[in-house]
Amino acid sequence: FMNMLIKKITTATLSSMLVISAAFSTLAITPVQADADKSLSQTFDYNGQQVLLDMDVGSAEVFATDEQEIRVEVVVSNADSSWFSLWSSSELDDVELDVDLESKRITLKLNEQDDIKQEWKIYLPRQAAVNLNVGVGQVEVTNMESDVDIDLGVGHAQIKHSIIYSSVSLESGVGEVTVEDGGHALAIERNFVRQAYHDEDSSGFGELSVNVGVGQIDVEHF
Repeated sequence: FMNMLIKKITTATLSSMLVISAAFSTLAITPVQADADKSLSQTFDYNGQQVLLDMDVGSAEVFATDEQEIRVEVVVSNADSSWFSLWSSSELDDVELDVDLESKRITLKLNEQDDIKQEWKIYLPRQAAVNLNVGVGQVEVTNMESDVDIDLGVGHAQIKHSIIYSSVSLESGVGEVTVEDGGHALAIERNFVRQAYHDEDSSGFGELSVNVGVGQIDVEHF
């Protein structure tokens, strides 16, 4: 009788341990249900200011317009992460645009960026100077006609332009740089994992500067 009792207790204990283990395994591999996306938008008067975007994680597209205003549209969502985000989830309801309007610069950012993924669409007068400061993600600048300065930690930067810049400086610490001029690929400096391209043209105006820590830079002059 004692042996049968011990066997039942042992079996019940093992079964309980398996159920608990399975529960934790399910918790570890099941993604946290993401909150619904939130959309933000705002329009500002343009008075010759430089436009700076400060973004931790996400994507940003900058479009040139013939208007004299700045229009921004942002979609925010919880960043993809492991089940540890259960302990540090962000409340999207509290996320808002945090815009600093100065006489010489407009800074665009969100008031909360922890565990937040951002997708920006920024419409600017084509003569506005642009500065993108991004941690991780993808940025694309199309047909702007003044200074473009991009500092990207990890990701992909793409620039398409029709003007001739007086100065071009492109550097990827670990990654690839490609430059096309009228459909022709230009020579790139290569040094182990680093790639770079530098050029100056006295007939041009404005400066194009792109620095990526890890990732790719694609520039197309059309």
